[in-house]
Amino acid sequence: MSRGQPLGQPAPAGRAGDPLAGVARRFLAWIIDVGLVTLVIFVAVGALDAAFGPTVSFRPEAATLPDTVAVDKGMLAVTIVVATGLSAAYFVLPWALLGGSPAQLALRLRVRGEQDGGALPLGRALARWLLLFPPFATVSALAAGVPLIGWLVWGGALVWYVILLLTTARSETNQGLHDRLAGSVVRKTRVAAG
Repeated sequence: MSRGQPLGQPAPAGRAGDPLAGVARRFLAWIIDVGLVTLVIFVAVGALDAAFGPTVSFRPEAATLPDTVAVDKGMLAVTIVVATGLSAAYFVLPWALLGGSPAQLALRLRVRGEQDGGALPLGRALARWLLLFPPFATVSALAAGVPLIGWLVWGGALVWYVILLLTTARSETNQGLHDRLAGSVVRKTRVAAG
């Protein structure tokens, strides 16, 4: 809570000159970013597979059904680390250094600190990423071969994203739970007249 702010009032959510970003525009940026980061990860994992061999290989000649699919656990670990690192770098660095992810910047959205309206510090950008993109894919990959855990993880992911969408839509400042916990707010930038 800021000094002189009445008790029970929400904290200021950034610079007053920039309007809050709408939920639909934020959702569109999120969808575009997820597509772009997935493409980046797909290319990187493909390059790893080409250089070091496949993470998953199929053996149709195998005697039993379980033996038809082989998972190289070492390559799986490398793939998980690379994919998670690329996802973090794709979001955290642009949020901290540029004020928005690639899709947010293209749609004129900026992620700001909720108290001062300034750039999001690296630690808070990392916290926001962890809250917005919890390691569902990482946990699911680690549970390869145990379908029940995979279903539970992706079911939990769906519930988590519904919670984030609802808390964003119901907030007066359009701050989802992830924004409130990370101390961030998303604003729409104005086009300079000229």
